[in-house]
Amino acid sequence: MLILKTIAEIRNHLQKEAVSKRKIALVPTMGALHEGHLSLVRKARELAEIVVVSIFVNKAQFNDPSDYQKYPRQVEQDLEKLKNSGATHIFIPSDEEIFSADFAFKIIPTRLVDCLCGSARPNHFDGVALVISKLFNIIKPSIAIFGQKDFQQLQIIKKLVEDLNFDIEIFAHEIVREKSGLAMSSRNQRLSADNKIKAANIFKILSEIKNEVGDCEKILQKKREELLEIGFEKIDYLEIREEENFKLVKNFNSQNPARIFVAVYLSGIRLIDNLKL
Repeated sequence: MLILKTIAEIRNHLQKEAVSKRKIALVPTMGALHEGHLSLVRKARELAEIVVVSIFVNKAQFNDPSDYQKYPRQVEQDLEKLKNSGATHIFIPSDEEIFSADFAFKIIPTRLVDCLCGSARPNHFDGVALVISKLFNIIKPSIAIFGQKDFQQLQIIKKLVEDLNFDIEIFAHEIVREKSGLAMSSRNQRLSADNKIKAANIFKILSEIKNEVGDCEKILQKKREELLEIGFEKIDYLEIREEENFKLVKNFNSQNPARIFVAVYLSGIRLIDNLKL
């Protein structure tokens, strides 16, 4: 497992691998790794001989500077977890390596961003699209793997690959959950023991909505009230939307694939999840 910190280093090593025509898979992360990340790495190793894991906390995708500062950073622990995961190359660039002082470009998605996290976190997906494009150009993978917990991000990256003609296959991995049902997230580390118990209600409520019939908005409003009663102090959204275009679903009998999406705050920590209908 090689640990590389500059673009020149990672390109040099991967060019040597390219000569042997071995397939390269990329697993982009912001570190603070958990079992969800490791499952992506293991899947990547099933699909490719070379597995690159990037660890980079991307300032460009944080619309709240304090959230960026509080994001957990634990590179040594991350490297220990990756030892037996199947990763072959770990790319850990500095901010300056990715964004030089005179960096002058943006990538701005114009579709799929007017709802959910796109409206709740202005410019968030601009930052995601920019750093993912840079990583694709640096690593030049044939496969990139993303989890479905960030489902809107996944769909936007698929559109990015299509519109900018990246020759990359995007593989979507199922959400990995704790025993309680709570979707695994690096932000879970910031939850107290009591708040982790409360947070497990997110998946419980999504599951209850999935089993409901009747007036969508009436049921969703009832569940929003339940979340607030449990102790979530803010709800960015609790909505049902189509998977392909994020069109709002008003009828449980929609013929198009759809999901329930939620984003809530618990003691100032933003948690997201989704569940396929």
